Amino acid sequence: MSKVIAAIDHSDTSKPVVIMAHAVADALDASVEVIHVVEDDDESAHPLTLAEGPPVRHLSGDPVEVLPLTAAEEDVVALVIGARAHSGGRRPAGHVAMALARLTDKPVVVVPPGSHPTEHLRTAVVAMKGTPGKAHALQRSIEISAGAGLEIIVVNVHDEDSVPSFSDQVQHETEAYAEEFFSRHSIGASQMRLELRLGIPATEVLAAIESAHAELVAVGWPRSEDPRRGAVAKEILERSPVPVLLVAIA
Repeated sequence: MSKVIAAIDHSDTSKPVVIMAHAVADALDASVEVIHVVEDDDESAHPLTLAEGPPVRHLSGDPVEVLPLTAAEEDVVALVIGARAHSGGRRPAGHVAMALARLTDKPVVVVPPGSHPTEHLRTAVVAMKGTPGKAHALQRSIEISAGAGLEIIVVNVHDEDSVPSFSDQVQHETEAYAEEFFSRHSIGASQMRLELRLGIPATEVLAAIESAHAELVAVGWPRSEDPRRGAVAKEILERSPVPVLLVAIA
């Protein structure tokens, strides 16, 4: 049976991580395995146990090295990890979560501190910036969400600086792409719809999450460590009130 990994630590995100892992596993018809990686040089750390739920598998080493190896196991379909930051204000994701998303081709769900994941996923927002020609980068996000049976809202945001007006041409181009994509992947309109927005990409995606009452947002995450890449995805990750599905892109 396939499984979802819940990677926990000593932060206050551990319980939400396990809850979210069960929600993802339920959507993907998988089981949950809880893993705690104790760093070799952290003498203050001690093995974690859960009051209820599955037992915790304890591993030793650097989480950035250990977790990608665990993710590579054939039966692993997704990983859930906490952002490991203090609640309140902007939520910078921890380096482990960001590195893991870059180093594995498995979907990584990052749970921000202070979030309250639902036990059952129903609606996901998939962020898409710019023209439909760029949407192939998020094809995996859409396929994962569709496979989980979620209602998918693809938010196509055009930057105010790059598009002079929300023209009919932009809308027709997007609709043509949507029809072709739906046909290719046999995704019914009842499961997926497009929402066109004009403005600051991260801000508009966050607004869409709120208006749709989504429990999950999916964004493409660059494998490159180039700081110039993935600025929108990083801002969504820092500000999202709901867990963020990071899908690696070239």
